[in-house]
Parts: sequence; structure tokens; C-alpha cells
Amino acid sequence: MRSRTLAGLAAFGAVAVLTALVVLLSPPAGSAEREEVIGSWRSHQAGALTLRADGTVTAERVPTAFAADGERPTAWFSGRGTWSLKRKPKLGHQRIRIENEAGETYEVSIAGEGARDGLFIKPPGDTATRFRFKKTL
Repeated sequence: MRSRTLAGLAAFGAVAVLTALVVLLSPPAGSAEREEVIGSWRSHQAGALTLRADGTVTAERVPTAFAADGERPTAWFSGRGTWSLKRKPKLGHQRIRIENEAGETYEVSIAGEGARDGLFIKPPGDTATRFRFKKTL
């Protein structure tokens, strides 16, 4: 009986230590002020976003839908629209809401404090793929 109790405590301790390491080593969720996201952003997949101070946006090949595996975009947004910075949630990344001229909406997440690690779109589902944008101006 005592060995079961010790084994249980050891297992609990191991899980607690692993959980603490994951929390401590995970990068903080991204957030930014409006002024920090204004400008031009490019992705290595040939996508581009230009967020202007007047709340307008121009986009080129920004992924908006993905294949079932989440690895390949199947639709893109290219054109004009408006953008707004959403309020930072308690947990998770702050997002930028983009609405195109047809009224369709998309979201882009902020990576790092002050968007220092860029913007990204994460396909739905269980995939590690992220379509990243880095500031150019």
C-alpha cells in the first residue's frame, strides 16, 4: 500500500514538473498597440498585408481557407478592406480582424510583444503549420 502511495506521489510530481516546464518555456502570447501593427507585412509564401492608420487594408494572397490536412491554402484574399485590432484575451494571442469589401471577415494573430515576432495565420485543426508575416516597413 505504501509503495502505491509513493508511486502515485512520484507520478504526480513528474506531471507537475513537466507542466511547469511547458508553461515557463512557452513563448508568451502576442499583443500589440495599434501603432505597432500599422505598416507593410510580407510572408515567405508570397502573401502581403498593408495595414494603414486610417483603418484600411490591402492584401495579396493572404490564406483564408485550408485543405483538410491544414498544410495547404485552398483560398486567398487579395484586395482591399478594413481592419481593427481586437482586444487582447486573457489567454492566447491578440488578433487583427480584417473585413474585405464583400463583408467576409478573417483574423490574423499577433506573435510576440509589440508584434516583434510578426503576424500569423494558423489553419484550423491539429497542425503545427503557421503562415507568418514579417514587417517590412
